[in-house]
Amino acid sequence: HGSLRTRIDTLAFLGFFTWLTFLVASIPTWPERVAYVLLSHAVAGLLNVQITLSHFSREVFDSPDDKQGSERYGGDFYTRNVLSSLDVDCPSFMDWFHGGLQFQTLHHLYPRLARQHLRKTEPLIRSLCRKHSLPYTARSFVACNVEVFEKLRESATKAKVWSPLIIDALNAEG
Repeated sequence: HGSLRTRIDTLAFLGFFTWLTFLVASIPTWPERVAYVLLSHAVAGLLNVQITLSHFSREVFDSPDDKQGSERYGGDFYTRNVLSSLDVDCPSFMDWFHGGLQFQTLHHLYPRLARQHLRKTEPLIRSLCRKHSLPYTARSFVACNVEVFEKLRESATKAKVWSPLIIDALNAEG
């Protein structure tokens, strides 16, 4: 008796794996198939790390109509995007590795800004945030990872208090 959303998600999941199966099957040899699957997962894994670092430890806004959230965070597009993004502070020679995604705040504020302009634009955005008392956040790669782990620990602790059954189920305890 799943919801419509659950059925759509299941259909999309099955559709993706059907497509992936046919795609991999069309590759001529087994070594090439294995290489393709491993390489595509490695690339996707790097992208996942970047997205995790830039989003998981930040604030989440459920609704712009939430009076408490609107009062607390200004309720506007710019403020919400500054507060919900984290930039990875790295030297310019690492830009190729991050592909511009280390400037996640800029990406959210100006999604059509070309990658080669992000580093030049970042000081302007910092200045604008300072002018409006918004906390523009950029941390090192290691500090971003630490922040994500701390947020995950905090969430797990809240879940344990909220419902010990969740933790028991996840750990197969009880």
